[in-house]
Amino acid sequence: MDHSGLFDVTAFGAQPDGTTLCTAAVQAAVDACAAAGGGTVSFPEGDYVLGSVFLKSGVHIEITEDALLLGSLDFADYAPHEPVDYPLYQDASHSFFHTSLFVAEGCTDLSFSGGGRIDMRSVWDEENVRDMAHRGAKCIALKNCRSVEICELDIQNATDLAVYFAGCEEVDIHHLTMRVYIDGISPDNCRSVRIHDCDIESGDDGIVFKSSYTLNRLGVCRDIRVWNCNVKSRCNAIKFGTETNGGFEDILVEDVRIFDVRISGIAIESVDGAVIDGLTLRRIAMVNVNAPLFIHLGQRMRGPAGRGIGAIRNVLLEGISADGPYDEYNVIAWNYDTFKKKDFHQKPWCFLAPEDSTPDSDWQMTSNVCGLAGHDLENITLRNISLRLDGGVKEYAPDVPDKAPEYPEVYVYGRILPAKGIFFRHINGLTLENVTVKTFRPDAREDFVFADVKDLKRG
Repeated sequence: MDHSGLFDVTAFGAQPDGTTLCTAAVQAAVDACAAAGGGTVSFPEGDYVLGSVFLKSGVHIEITEDALLLGSLDFADYAPHEPVDYPLYQDASHSFFHTSLFVAEGCTDLSFSGGGRIDMRSVWDEENVRDMAHRGAKCIALKNCRSVEICELDIQNATDLAVYFAGCEEVDIHHLTMRVYIDGISPDNCRSVRIHDCDIESGDDGIVFKSSYTLNRLGVCRDIRVWNCNVKSRCNAIKFGTETNGGFEDILVEDVRIFDVRISGIAIESVDGAVIDGLTLRRIAMVNVNAPLFIHLGQRMRGPAGRGIGAIRNVLLEGISADGPYDEYNVIAWNYDTFKKKDFHQKPWCFLAPEDSTPDSDWQMTSNVCGLAGHDLENITLRNISLRLDGGVKEYAPDVPDKAPEYPEVYVYGRILPAKGIFFRHINGLTLENVTVKTFRPDAREDFVFADVKDLKRG
């Protein structure tokens, strides 16, 4: 990557000794780079301790292969929340940007590269001064930026959203390795985004699309392509939601490998009024995933008054396999409490707390694709889908409640539904082509259950 003008952070006083706080020196290098019209701020070999650094247009961060950026162990070294003078309808993690290692607002022509490492060192907000369940600092947070590349880095131990960007355009994220406690890569109301060739393990969601109100306006995620990624997640691997005020359009996810997932492999949700129109997810292989598929229209409506219930239409799931059985595995902690408890092992029968279930419980949750009464999902196609699941259910309740809790997860209508494969409800236009279900243990349920499904085509 050729960016004219090299600004070596050690020339500005940064000490690569792994103990000296280098924030002021690195900020000086960034400011000098921007004042010169742009260039490369380079971290040569060594270990650099940082708090929050604010980027500017034309600045390209190069973390060389032998460089290690260490998040400060003192949470006070990160910038506090910025003031916001408009309503905050979304989670606090998506409302504030400044408490991060690298922050950029309204910038153009930015990049991170070089083959080095960023280790946030598992620093939580121990005193919970921000009232955010002890979440620490983000790694990279971008707001209203354009022409961004983030590539060839190893990001470790972030205790808030690792790479979060809202209102950004022309973003290319590739060749990242991530092992983080909270969400991995999170585009929020962004356009022209490319995410590819990444290896992600997260305690929360892996690649998660948002359409929140954090920019004080409705927006959409549009023209997004994801391909050739590995995702391991203790929550959901590929997710749309839960912040869903605006919408999602023209999004393609393909050639993704998903494994060791506690909740859903693919979760597509609209609960705050978002219109989801034009999603294609294809050639996705899942192994050891609790519930492979979850498509859900809900009515949480966390957002400006007067917003109507959203919609989900024109969704194609094609060439997807989910292979079980659902077995125990090693994981990253998924929040402060599990980190403190050193909860790094997931048992399939233990979803929330050990007292909630036992090894004798039915383990796997039922995939479901559901609209709301009076608000059907539209034009949903599942083609060449192969599910090999645990099974083992002998008794189940045939009736499924029509009202769900506000927060959407695959278990909103119950963990065990009257289909062993997929439960479908409130859909206008459903096509199933070569969709097969097998179980490792005998199961008393039908492969599929259809409730209030119009224009069903099966082949």
